[in-house]
Amino acid sequence: MSRSPPDDDPKENPEELALDGVSGSIEELPRRVTRYGSAKRKALDVAEYMARETRHQDMARTVSNCGEYLAFRHYFTVDEVRLHGARLCRKHLLCSLCAIRRGAKALKAYLDRWEVIRAEKAALKPFLVTLTVKDGPDLAERFRHLHKAQHELFKRKHRERGCSLDGVQGAVWSYEFKRGQQSKEWHPHLHMIALAETAPDARALSKEWHNITGDSFIVDVRPIDENDPVSGFIEVFKYAVKFSDQDVADTVHGWQVLRGKRLLASAGCFRGVRVPDELDEALELPYVTLFYRYLHGRGYGLENRYEK
Repeated sequence: MSRSPPDDDPKENPEELALDGVSGSIEELPRRVTRYGSAKRKALDVAEYMARETRHQDMARTVSNCGEYLAFRHYFTVDEVRLHGARLCRKHLLCSLCAIRRGAKALKAYLDRWEVIRAEKAALKPFLVTLTVKDGPDLAERFRHLHKAQHELFKRKHRERGCSLDGVQGAVWSYEFKRGQQSKEWHPHLHMIALAETAPDARALSKEWHNITGDSFIVDVRPIDENDPVSGFIEVFKYAVKFSDQDVADTVHGWQVLRGKRLLASAGCFRGVRVPDELDEALELPYVTLFYRYLHGRGYGLENRYEK
């Protein structure tokens, strides 16, 4: 029996990560551009907030200039649209637009890797595992606590002396932080895709987790539908979007505390997956370029259309 983490619904899937930013049809493009426009507006709010402090003005300009234009290529013979050119800041903890791009690319990379793994190891199944620690006012301290606890859990697994995750052959996980709805303090938790032949025992994991953390026994273990793995995998890769989609002050504070920290990691047969930052490679097919420019107060507008 699993225990659901408070203030966190594992079914909450930001739709903008569902492979968005990787490819799509021409019919999906208007909706996609609208989402990018909303993300750009959030980034501008963050930049405006940061510009109030002298020490953050350079970063504020960087974030403010992100996504001023977007160049899509429509490969009309296969009806596939890819983002081919853009000026992106790559500050995914601050910029919602870059968070969507990063999260979508990471999602695709690990889904592709999962397809390879299950072709080689058909007995493995994916499970969504969530681990939490007690809410607290100090984000840096809570991150250290959660990170240390997770590290200890995997050290126990590698010692092979008996661990609730002994059956896990591969895992990818991310750290997520937001304000608890009730506590209003930082609510730290970790989402993990665990690959195993059978589900980790939630009761044993809860007991071991409390032994490690000293302050939390709340864990959750649930199977992922192998016919629809996106709905489960997306929980791990939404972390960047969630960071950049909070209150502006919390977003900036989170960036100050967590920048440079490794918030996404993998182990076992998931190791070696590269998360690309570059834009998608071009297809060797005829295409039309659709050039959008961001207009303040209006969103993205189609400025030019070039055919090749």
